Amino acid sequence: MMSNLIIVIALIGLLVHTNPVSASAQAVAEQIAIGRKLLELHKVEAAISEFQKAAAMDPKHGAALLNLAQAYERANRTEDAIDAYRKSIELEPRNFYSHNNLGVLYDKQGKYDDAIAEFQNALKNEPNSAIALKNLQTAKKNRAVVRERNAQLSRAEKEVEAKPKDPEPAYQLARLHASYGKKETAIDWLGKAIQLGYKDLAYVKADPAFAGIRKEREFELLLLKR
Repeated sequence: MMSNLIIVIALIGLLVHTNPVSASAQAVAEQIAIGRKLLELHKVEAAISEFQKAAAMDPKHGAALLNLAQAYERANRTEDAIDAYRKSIELEPRNFYSHNNLGVLYDKQGKYDDAIAEFQNALKNEPNSAIALKNLQTAKKNRAVVRERNAQLSRAEKEVEAKPKDPEPAYQLARLHASYGKKETAIDWLGKAIQLGYKDLAYVKADPAFAGIRKEREFELLLLKR
């Protein structure tokens, strides 16, 4: 099972520039504050609109982009969030929040090398961050799980290629796909295994590898036809 990572929400007090506050900078800060309040009220789309206004008022305001990225995340607009995090990092390369949260999104996309790099960047800025350390460890574990999964599938596929008329390799490949949640592919390979002569359908019905697809209509029909 893949492990979860931790998004860090930046607090309002950390979102304003530390330079002397000009009238325009104050206006951006106030716009951000409005957006944060809307997020607290779960009015995500309205918050996005306010953060977009803040970013338009000052395109070089990294905090506006960071808040916008977090709002995009809440709206499940992952690509928009990634783009906003990247832009905020361009403006503020040492921003811990942007690096950490971008790493989480990369991990969710299966881009584990990129995720690990972002967590390492976050730790360069906050070496003692327990959150970034945990996220880094989790991303490495997730990468290892996927690599092992791919290696198992590769070995199973080579076995099928080596024994194209043997139902057992096809059946084992079906089991792997089922255990990894690839329902359609698992059913396809199970069908091929049965066509090749796999006969122990009683075991198929009880095989724990197919627990996640046993109630699928295609799975039931496949066994009923035999």
